Amino acid sequence: MLGDEFGTASNIKSRANRQSVIGAITSAQQRLKLYKKVPPNGLVLYTGTMVTDDGKEKKVTIDFEPFKPITASLYLCDNKFHTEVFC
Repeated sequence: MLGDEFGTASNIKSRANRQSVIGAITSAQQRLKLYKKVPPNGLVLYTGTMVTDDGKEKKVTIDFEPFKPITASLYLCDNKFHTEVFC
């Protein structure tokens, strides 16, 4: 799925947005390579670029196993991390 999204992202007209999306997809792919199998409760992965307090951009990748099992799958490309519960 991320490979398909990578191909689609290359068509984004805005250079800055294209680079951000491609960077996030690449970070997600690299992080997923660290897992041999999906943890028992599923896996939550956030990756993207955020602006620090001093105005600089910083790449962020966060992955964790939730305390309760995940019953849904969600992939979003947005300007914020979605943390709503989808159980």
